[in-house]
Amino acid sequence: MIFRNLLLTTVLVTLSACGWQLRNAQIIPENLGSIHLFSEDSHSNLVSELTRVLDLYGIKVVSSAAEASYSVVIVDYRRSRRTGSTNASARAAEYQLNEEVDFLIVDADDNQLIPLATASVERVYEFNERDVLASGNEESLVLEGMREDIIRQILNRLRLIPEAATDSPETQEPQ
Repeated sequence: MIFRNLLLTTVLVTLSACGWQLRNAQIIPENLGSIHLFSEDSHSNLVSELTRVLDLYGIKVVSSAAEASYSVVIVDYRRSRRTGSTNASARAAEYQLNEEVDFLIVDADDNQLIPLATASVERVYEFNERDVLASGNEESLVLEGMREDIIRQILNRLRLIPEAATDSPETQEPQ
């Protein structure tokens, strides 16, 4: 029993010391302060999920840009669905889903820290015309996964904020 506990402790210390982390774990700088999310559709699933994820990482999401250190401005959101392939009956056998979000990140003084960027995801799923309910459920799961990928791309850009803030002309020393 003691040997097992000692082995477990050793493995945990070794993994934490080498910088190992769970796959898809995001590291958002703790010094971000507060963030304001701006979108034409402030009640969309994307904004709600992004707010939830930021809360999980300890980033305060505020309702006003005046209260925020930074703002994520969602400029445009596009989703499309088209036939990916057809079956022998000339009916859809696969659908291709595309989702794109144009966004930028500005500081409290409305300076663009991260210029206009596009987060995009494309997925294909099989459609079974004999089981429309299951195919509909699969599409919902695929769309949920796509939203998670879009959020991950936005979070990756948020990781660049401290670097962008220190590289801005106002913070550079004159030569």
